[in-house]
This record gives sequence, structure tokens and C-alpha cells, in this order.
Amino acid sequence: MATHDTVAWLNKLDAVLRPGLFVLVIFLILLELAVLSFKKIKVSHKGGGVSLLSGAFVFGLEAVADFLFYLSVTYWLYAHRIFDLGFKWYVWVLCFLLYDLMFYISHLLQHKVRLLWCFHSVHHTAEEMRLSTAVRGSVFDFIYAPPFFVWMCVLGIHPLVFIVVRTISRVWGVLEHISEPLAGHMPLLNKIFITPDVHRVHHGKNTQYIDKNYAEVLSIWDRLFGTYVEYEEKPVYGILKPVDANSFFDIQFAGFKSLIADLRDTKGRKNRIMVIFMPPGWRPGWRKAVD
Repeated sequence: MATHDTVAWLNKLDAVLRPGLFVLVIFLILLELAVLSFKKIKVSHKGGGVSLLSGAFVFGLEAVADFLFYLSVTYWLYAHRIFDLGFKWYVWVLCFLLYDLMFYISHLLQHKVRLLWCFHSVHHTAEEMRLSTAVRGSVFDFIYAPPFFVWMCVLGIHPLVFIVVRTISRVWGVLEHISEPLAGHMPLLNKIFITPDVHRVHHGKNTQYIDKNYAEVLSIWDRLFGTYVEYEEKPVYGILKPVDANSFFDIQFAGFKSLIADLRDTKGRKNRIMVIFMPPGWRPGWRKAVD
């Protein structure tokens, strides 16, 4: 069972890494903004502010959820582990690969399940691509996101390894949102990694870019599962259903309002359940989602 001292130690570690990550991200956002301003490249300050406000809620609520629940769960799972893997170098590699694969799976489901899209669509409401977009997330991310990952500890991956790998992966995930004028095409790196070039495709609402390039660090998952697309034309950022990208409340709750409206317009319990769990845009009788 999880001891009080061990859980307390994990909480202290998380209390250092999570705020440290947030401070690093804010520094990078401000640095990028200064460089863009120096280069006289216009950005939406209001949109950036909304992203930062969203990010503050995301980081804060995730920290509280970790402290109150998720870190205890990771150690409880580790205490009931299937294998004794220890801290050997290949365990770190295994954790990274498994974490990155789970990110791919969870990210794909966030696009393919209407309820999860209500959360994740917040991130895609940004109509420009820069580092502040990386922290534009749902205030409810702490509810649905961690369960995709914490189970890894039952395999024998120590919570310390998990927390460090998660932090490093998130830093990469932030950097891939850097503004295009500051980081252009990277054809060689694209073959292995999710670069800013590759991730811009994911944020584009161009027809050929929708639901592509889901992974966070390695592009091999998208290539393996047939969701990889190269950067061909400049992406048009945002989501298909209009929202006010500069309104905190609109981006946070527009997806849920739309879902509730569709549920009211849908007849039959089975069809309503399908609306919740089928891809965005699904309606009874439709063969393919169009949202």
C-alpha cells in the first residue's frame, strides 16, 4: 500500500516540477512574444491572454488533482505492480515509448469521441499558432486526461520515472507550438519526431489536415497507424464551428452547449448516447461525421 511518506515525497516532487514547468512555459511565451514584436510580426494579444488564463486553470487544477488523488493512485498501482522493473535505463525508454503511445491514443479519442472533443476542442480554438496556444486547454482536463496514463505504474514503472517522463514530454509538446516565422520546415526531423512543422498540420482546419498527426514526440505512431500527413500548404487555424477565440467562456463551454443542443434535437435514448460517444458531427442516419 502507498505509505504516507512516499506519497508526500511524490507530492513534493510534483510541487517542484509542475510550477517549474509553468514558469518555464511562461518565460518561453514571453520570449517568443518579444522576438515576434522585434520582427514586427502581429499577434493577437487578447487571444494570447485567453490562452494564458486557460493555461493557469489547467496547470492549477491538475496540480490540485495530483495532490489530492492522482499521485496516490500512481503509487497504489505501483505497490500492486505486476513486474519489478526498477530504474534501469531501458525502463525509462519503455516509460517514454508507452507514454507517447498513450498520448497518441488519448489524443485520437479526443478527436473521435464527441464528449472528449468538447474538452479538447478548447485547444483547437486558437486561430494562430504560437507558444501561448500550447497552454490553451479545458478547465476540465484534470478529469479525463490522467486516467489514460496513470495505469502505467501497475506494470512496474515507478511514479518517479512516470512524473519525470511526463514533464519532459510536456516540454516538447509546448515547443512544437512555436510560431512558424521562428521555426520553419524540418524535413529530416519530421521523419522521426513531431516537430512544429508536423504539429501545425494537426491544428489546421484545411480538409486534408483534419484529424491528422496526433502524436506528441515521435511521429512513428502516426506513420504506423496511417494518420500522418506532411505539411503542404499553410494551415488555417481554428475549428470548423465558429467560436469567439478571444472569449474565455466561449472557448471553454461552446462545445458543451453544442452537444446539449444536439441532444435536445435528437430523438431516442440510443441515438442520444450515440451522439455523445460517436465522432463530432454524427447524427442518426449519417454514415460519416462532417464536423
